[in-house]
This record gives sequence, structure tokens and C-alpha cells, in this order.
Amino acid sequence: MTEENKIRPRKELEEALRRINDSTDFKNGHLELSSDERSSSLVRFLKEHFYADEALGKSLGAEFDEEVTAIFSDILRENLSVLLISDSTGEIIACRSMSLAKKGEKADWSKSKNRKFVTIMDFLGHRYDAMDVFKRYNADIAVSFFALATHRDHRAQGIASKLMKATLLFCKELGLNPVFIKGEGTSNYSQKIYGKFGFETIHTLPYDEYKIDGEIVFKNTGENKSTKCYVKQL
Repeated sequence: MTEENKIRPRKELEEALRRINDSTDFKNGHLELSSDERSSSLVRFLKEHFYADEALGKSLGAEFDEEVTAIFSDILRENLSVLLISDSTGEIIACRSMSLAKKGEKADWSKSKNRKFVTIMDFLGHRYDAMDVFKRYNADIAVSFFALATHRDHRAQGIASKLMKATLLFCKELGLNPVFIKGEGTSNYSQKIYGKFGFETIHTLPYDEYKIDGEIVFKNTGENKSTKCYVKQL
């Protein structure tokens, strides 16, 4: 990362998020930057309120085991995710998890024992060259949106959209110039949110076209028919 494209110190990022929080109406909750102290609770939150409902994992019956826990923890180690925290309980209400992605980095799943999780990751990356955001923008670094999740007890209240809006404002404060964001929507719900905030669809990966040994891999995905890959420049 060049000096002029370097993430700002955490203290400055926390202050920026406080300003965004003060300008956003979150009832009974406040924004907080993810931290080492909240790492385990964030991963547990994603396990219970994202992974359990995510279309691909649900289709395969993929287990959130110790290996996946470690993978999630590693992906989120930079502590750049934006959390909505309950004022009364101090627990996570919602999160827009994200990390930094660097040109040339590609995960190696060859030693993974959780083959269903590997199947999902292989699917999400099988058209990597066709949707390479770094090549598209001639960029070396991008913000990678990982998972948007709301606690089951707080859904259908517009929280995810508010959190997405706040996170986009926060991305402008990271220190990157310009800011490139990439992400995937595996369900109609997440795709609607990406569309609402003007993300461009650069690739669509239909579930009924992805086969291994002639067999469709992802079945029983209900109304969710594809993953869409998105980009946005701020």
C-alpha cells in the first residue's frame, strides 16, 4: 500500500464512525468498529445470523465448524467491519463485515477438510478472471464486503439498509483514494440492497448452470436463483 493510499489509524477511524453514528438514526443502538475484543462474538453472530440462512450453505447443509470459524476470524482480522450494538444489552444487532483485498491474493482451499465450504468458495471464485475488480479498475487494493447480517429478532426494520448507508460513508474515511468495493449477493435479499445503493453487477452466476460431474451442485435454493457479483467506486 502506498503512503497516499494507506488505511488511517484506528483512532481516526473510530472518530469518523462516531460522526457517522451521530448523523444516523439508529433506534436503541449505536455504531461500533469491530475489535479484537469482539472478534469471537462477531464470528459467532455471523454463524447464527448469517451462515445459517445463507442460500449456498443452506443448500449444501454446510457445517460452521472450527475450520470455518478460523477462516472467518482470519478474513475479519483487520477489524474494519461496522457493527450495530444494542444500547441496552451491548450485544451485536447487525453487522456489515468487510476486509481489504489485495491484487494477486488468492485463497488456497486445497488442504481444507470442510469440503462443502470449499465447494461454496470454489463456486464464488470460478469466474474470477471474468470479474477481476483489480484488472477492471487497474487497482492494487479494494474493500471486500463479506457478509451483511441482522439479528433475527431485529429484522424487517430497515436496519440492514441503514447500516449499508453508514458503511459506505465509513469507507470514504478509510484513507483509500479512490475507494473500490467488491462484494457478492447470494440471495435476493442481499441483491436488493446492493442494487438500492447503486452497485454495478459485473457478473451473474446462475445456480442451475453450475455443475460438477454433470450434477447441479446447489439445489433447493428457493427463490434465490443466482449469485451476483458487484463493484462500486466511491
